[in-house]
Amino acid sequence: MADSDVRIGFVGCGGIGNEHLKIWQRTPGAKVVAVCDVVPERAAKAAELYSAEAFTDLTEMLKKADIEAVDICTPSGLHAEQSTEALEAGKHALTEKPIDINLDRIDKLIATADRTGLKLACIFQYRFSPEIQRAHQLIQGGRLGRLISGSTYIKWFRAQSYYSADDWRGTYRLDGGVLGNQGIHSLDQLCWMAGPVAEVDYAYIETIERDIEAETFAIAVCRFESGARGVVEGTTNCFPGFGTRTEIFGTKGSASFDGNTVTSFRIEGEEIDLTTKQDKDGDASSDPLALGLGGHAAQMLDFVQAIRQDRDVLCSGRDARVAVDCLNKIYQKAGAPPLGV
Repeated sequence: MADSDVRIGFVGCGGIGNEHLKIWQRTPGAKVVAVCDVVPERAAKAAELYSAEAFTDLTEMLKKADIEAVDICTPSGLHAEQSTEALEAGKHALTEKPIDINLDRIDKLIATADRTGLKLACIFQYRFSPEIQRAHQLIQGGRLGRLISGSTYIKWFRAQSYYSADDWRGTYRLDGGVLGNQGIHSLDQLCWMAGPVAEVDYAYIETIERDIEAETFAIAVCRFESGARGVVEGTTNCFPGFGTRTEIFGTKGSASFDGNTVTSFRIEGEEIDLTTKQDKDGDASSDPLALGLGGHAAQMLDFVQAIRQDRDVLCSGRDARVAVDCLNKIYQKAGAPPLGV
């Protein structure tokens, strides 16, 4: 390990956490030196694989490990509490999506980041490709004209075995349903492109053929702060699973996206080619571990560079809150129980 490497403490060594650990191995300027998991066997295995110190308690790791930053890959309803603890201990914090599902905890976390001056970032990998970033700049700059509509569609498949693998999955306290887990990426992309949602005019959720608390099907009609309107539709009942689709159009042009790729970007009277040239990242429409990790790698590198250069991260806690606000407004309109309590 180089003296200049950011020393990472890692939390949550199962599922997507294993993929994060692989990415950290090839991320320049960073080194995982401590790992933590409530399952001792998982912590021990990860520690052996990555030559790190093993812990089963986050508080103990924060006190004893020689780390500068923490990467959190635990259930969604734990993200804000654990990130807040890390910041209070003087460590920068990166968390998997969403930043949490409870807005009160998110607001406390953001306030802690502001007070400590430490970096706080949330993984939203649909923001991380050059073409996507350019499309966002153009839309925010008004190049599509007055925005009329913004919609997103998530038609994925998850069998009961996926939900049964962990007792937190599909719960209102720690996870949420298709919109809180699988669809939160698309809600973030939609709100990043079209702006925050002011109000949800209509929302319907249903749990179909799965033994979980939260929804496997949701549909909503939203009004954005810009005045545009649009539809959110998500499901994990759609066999075998299709790619995501986000569409934005205004008075002068339109854009469509599939994950972190631009599938179309057209402005009337102009020639702008933003169609993504590289192969599309793998998606998790049918298999949660088939997710392409190019966006993750770019965002984790951005986190490291932001620490070393003392600059803002490209997706901060305040940025990541917007999608969760949209999620909570949909749930509230649909009459769902409050999230994260």
